[in-house]
Amino acid sequence: ILNEAMAAFAMQVAQRKLWLHSALVRRGFAAVGQKFPEVEVDMGYPPSKVRMAERLSGKKTIIIGVPGAFTPTCSNQHVPGYLAQQAALKAKGIDEVLVCSVNDGAVMDAWAKDQKVQGSMITFLADTEGMMAKSLDLVLDSPQIRQRLGGPRLKRFAMLVEEGVITQMIVAEGDVPASATFADAMLEKC
Repeated sequence: ILNEAMAAFAMQVAQRKLWLHSALVRRGFAAVGQKFPEVEVDMGYPPSKVRMAERLSGKKTIIIGVPGAFTPTCSNQHVPGYLAQQAALKAKGIDEVLVCSVNDGAVMDAWAKDQKVQGSMITFLADTEGMMAKSLDLVLDSPQIRQRLGGPRLKRFAMLVEEGVITQMIVAEGDVPASATFADAMLEKC
C-alpha cells in the first residue's frame, strides 16, 4: 500500500497537480514541524553573535535565505517586497523578517544600509561560515555558483518559524520559482 501511495504521489507531482510543499515532501533539508537548528550567525560590523534559537523564541518570524547580498533578484525584488509589505506582515502577526546570506557581517551591514532597512522589521544576518546553511542542509554549491559568487552559498528559501518551530518552508529550486519565496507568497501562508 505504501509503495502504491508513493507512486500515486510521485505521479501527481510529475503532472504538477500538487504544488511542492515541505509538509508533504521531505527533500533532505529542514522540514515543517522541526525546530530551527541551534546555530549562531553574525549581525552588523563589527559582528555580534546571534543565537538563532534565542532570537526565534516567543516570536512569529519569517526567515529568508538568499544566495548573495547585492545580487539583482535579492536587491531589486526580494528585500524591497518585504519592505513594502511590512504593514500586511505585521497584521498577520509577524514580529520580524530575518534576511540571511553566506557573507560576512560587513557585507550584510552594507547591504542593509543600501536597502534602507534601518527602523524596519527587517534584520540582515550573516551566515559567515555557512553553518546555518549546512545545519538546514540548504547549501547551494556548483561550479556555476563558485564562478559567479566565489563559493558555496545559501539556497533561496523562505520559512515561517513560530516559537522556534518551522511551520512553513519554501525552497526555490527545480520548478519552484524564486517568487514563491517573496513577501506576497509568504503573506498567503501566514
